[in-house]
Parts: sequence; C-alpha cells; structure tokens
Amino acid sequence: MLAQAIGDMLPVILAIALTPLQIIGMVLVLGGPNARAAGPALLAGWLVALAAVTAVAIILIEMASEGGRTASPFIPWLQMALGLLLFWAALRLWTTRPRGDEEPPTPKWLASFGEAAPARAFMLGGMLSVANPKIIALVLAGMTSLGYLPLTSGQIATVAVIFVLLASAPVIALAIAHAAGGDGMAARLQSLKTFLLRNNNVILMVVFAILGVSVFGKGLAGLGE
Repeated sequence: MLAQAIGDMLPVILAIALTPLQIIGMVLVLGGPNARAAGPALLAGWLVALAAVTAVAIILIEMASEGGRTASPFIPWLQMALGLLLFWAALRLWTTRPRGDEEPPTPKWLASFGEAAPARAFMLGGMLSVANPKIIALVLAGMTSLGYLPLTSGQIATVAVIFVLLASAPVIALAIAHAAGGDGMAARLQSLKTFLLRNNNVILMVVFAILGVSVFGKGLAGLGE
C-alpha cells in the first residue's frame, strides 16, 4: 500500500523536484559569502515549510474523505480542477518564456539570496515553499491520491516524509555536493544557475502540462468509481 501511494505521487514529486526556483535559490546561497552556514539553513527552511504544506494538504484531503477509507465525491472534482489549473499554468509559462539566447536577469528578490545570513536563509527557504502557489498546488495534487487509499496514520506519516525528501532531492544533493566539493563547485553552480534561469519557463511548462493531464485523468476516472 505504501508503494502504491508513493507510486501515485511520483509525477508530482518529480514536478516539485524539477521546479527551478528553490534550486536557483540554493545555488545563489551556496555562491555567497555565508555558504557554509546559509546553505544548510536554506535547506532546513525549505524542508520544514514543505513538510508543513504537505501536512496541511493531508489534513484537507482527510477531511474530504470518509475516514480516509473511501474517497469523497469531492476528490475527483478537485483533481480535475487542479489538472486544469496546472494545464493553464503550463500555457501561461509557454507564452511568457524568454526569447533569444540572452541570459534572463536574476529577479531582484531572488538575487538577494546570495548575501543571506543563516537566519535569513532559513526564512527564505521556507518562503520558497509556502509563498509559491505552484508548490502548494502541486502538493495538494499529490496528496489527493491518499483519498483513495485505506492508510493508517503511521503509513500516511511515512508517505509524507518520503514525499518531502524525494521532492527535495535536488536541493539536498546541492547542499551535500557543496559541502564535499567546496570552492571547486563555484563554476558548476554558476553554469547551473544560468541554465535554470534561461530554461525555467520551458522546464515548468513541460512538467505542468504532463502533470496536468495526469491529474485531470485521475479525477475523470474517479468520477466513474
């Protein structure tokens, strides 16, 4: 049952993991003067906030389900609405994508990450999750799968922990790589930042379009159950 729950959530996990903003934020922090302390602080803030968003989403889905055993008729409609929302976001990202080979400028609010002290980095890491409507929508879309599965509280907690860790894998990997590679990682991090800024819209557009179709399809199938 746990494997099925994680399997159902894999598209959402991949979508969150590939969302560029938190990766760019980590790259900027790791390229700053406080990297050694601020990098782990940003990671901690991101993990705590994503866990909180996940917990709230689980509570909402459990409230919409009948004791967590039978999916409420509301769940399929929610999935369809989220699928349409994700597909609309994909279309908007495509129409607003950067043109040409010129490197897009780093947004001012994001550029400030490079100078962040550990306490501020922790706060910024949290904001990348709780203040990002895309992340919130993705987490909610992922947790709708729980409405169809008879999981115990312990199993749900285990799924939530695995979900958060897998969705955070790129950020965790960057923090570990920097700790192991030190200053030698600077050039690679800069190249990664440039790539993500240039391709942010295209990456998200592809992920959201595929996920939107998947979530909408699950909701449509759920109406017939």
